[in-house]
Amino acid sequence: MKFQENDVVCLSLDETVPCLEWIGKKFLSSEEFRESEEKSLEYYAQSKARYPNLGWFVDARQIGAVSPKDTEWVVKEILPKFATLGLKKEAFVVQSNASGQMTVQTYESQRGRSSKLECSIVKPTPRNG
Repeated sequence: MKFQENDVVCLSLDETVPCLEWIGKKFLSSEEFRESEEKSLEYYAQSKARYPNLGWFVDARQIGAVSPKDTEWVVKEILPKFATLGLKKEAFVVQSNASGQMTVQTYESQRGRSSKLECSIVKPTPRNG
């Protein structure tokens, strides 16, 4: 079920998993990124009662690097709110290039090891032609 779609992101619910899906389509400005994170939180809250084991899947392959400031904002402002709502699992697909690696490193260092959130990060490898 699609909650919202525009030219930069699609937010939807996969009821078969179940998980909230955040799929980036292209580079997002800081404002667009933060708005999409806040909307994700809103849709997660709306869906959690119906799906007690609801996870969060993020496909960030198309968005490029997320700024360290925005990553820090997610870790300090958004993830604690998801945790309060009961999020236990999140999964990311990120670019395998340097910008994807930088975003992952910043996220993991900001998030720290104290988080009880189970996090999986997938870095796709190029296919052999």
